[in-house]
Amino acid sequence: MTLIQQAIFTSAQTDRSAGYQLVAQSPGLLECDARELAVWCPSHDGLLESGPDAASFNFHPLPSGAYCASRTVPAGPEYSGRRGVRVYTQCLVVRPEGLARFANNPFALLRAALAAGSLKVYDEVPKRLEPLELAGRAAAVDTALLARLAANPGFGWLATLVQAALDSVPLAIVGGPPAVHLIAGLINCLPPECRKEFSFSTGLKFSLQRPFRVISLTGDAAQQRRLRRQHNVAILDLDVPPPAEFAPIDGWSRFVRHVLESGRTALLATQFSKRRFELRLNDLPALGLQLLEEMDASTLRDVRGETARGTRRSGPQAESSGDPGGAAAEAAPWDRPVPGSPAGPEILQRAHAPHRRFGKALKPAGAAGSRTKGPSGELTPDSPEVLEELERLDDVVFEAISGSTACLEELETLWPRVRDELGDELVAESREQYLRYALSIWEECLDPDGIRNPSRAAAALDVLCILFDE
Repeated sequence: MTLIQQAIFTSAQTDRSAGYQLVAQSPGLLECDARELAVWCPSHDGLLESGPDAASFNFHPLPSGAYCASRTVPAGPEYSGRRGVRVYTQCLVVRPEGLARFANNPFALLRAALAAGSLKVYDEVPKRLEPLELAGRAAAVDTALLARLAANPGFGWLATLVQAALDSVPLAIVGGPPAVHLIAGLINCLPPECRKEFSFSTGLKFSLQRPFRVISLTGDAAQQRRLRRQHNVAILDLDVPPPAEFAPIDGWSRFVRHVLESGRTALLATQFSKRRFELRLNDLPALGLQLLEEMDASTLRDVRGETARGTRRSGPQAESSGDPGGAAAEAAPWDRPVPGSPAGPEILQRAHAPHRRFGKALKPAGAAGSRTKGPSGELTPDSPEVLEELERLDDVVFEAISGSTACLEELETLWPRVRDELGDELVAESREQYLRYALSIWEECLDPDGIRNPSRAAAALDVLCILFDE
């Protein structure tokens, strides 16, 4: 269960003031974050679109180290009677560990809130808001969305968008499918470790006080020229041929293009499930080249194997379908079919990898040394039983590091049992990753410019003592 603070920013007359302000917030929202929300949230005429169905989904960091995922919508007339509609923003403030449960994907978090009925426009905003509790988690990749975008605007355009987003700050998207689809697709093309660096707005007007990394614009050519000239905003117009300046030439954008072109979006889910706590944006070109080499080697092995069996290669394998998050009452905007894309089963199927918070780099079944040791010696490393055990271990470890006393007590009995059942070889990688994560928390506490949280560092130390028998 993820605990999320919330706030509502809109136009109202309150005991404190009149006009646009934070009219309500949950008691756990820190004052420094509340002040920042008042800066980032839009006021009158802040939406790009003016219709009743206009909406903007937004994401940005906060001073405390938390993150804000928000939705902005029109909400009837202004209380003061002035012309134009009232703009209403509901903010969800989530800690890094909470966002990690949703694969660091703000769209997945907002989707869960929409499905739970937690995003709403109050006729009368209550003076006090309660924190939200969101259950579940998200798959690392929404493969159905990427399949639709690979059809429209096309895998080449999506790779171009990835290249432009990596190269340019800020980047404005114009034309093509709705911006909410494109930006959601961009987030799904990035490893979870890098997603938090991409603040975005899908439908707010440009403002210097809201320095989003990725935004959308209308087709107003005069405004585009002004933003280019005065604020150095890079413009990516999907209604014209892809520009040479954003050609997908580095390793990561080439890898994304290759995956989408070959229809192997499940490969992204597999790679993104591997925990790379130290991965940074400047590491992506090298990682992309490495993964391209692995794909080429895998393709060569497949060709040799099929040739030996006398078979002919017939293209990428079809991916399995399913529903990664459960059916919501209403599909989120980024889950609806992209206008102009095929509506056949190959596009609309929701193919996905297993729902794992942190996947393991396990040996394939049948590989040398793939049998586990101990009572469960007949299990292979990628069997459902092993994956379930490792997923449970992940949950308990990360909740214990986040400060859960109950999970710390459970870990004292769970860790020895999992180690005995699966053997040292299978749990060694998990323990190494937990160590890296704990060390990253200690580094944050030691950094004079960072967010100090001694209790979290102490909890990480308690977990390490159990894992290393100290």
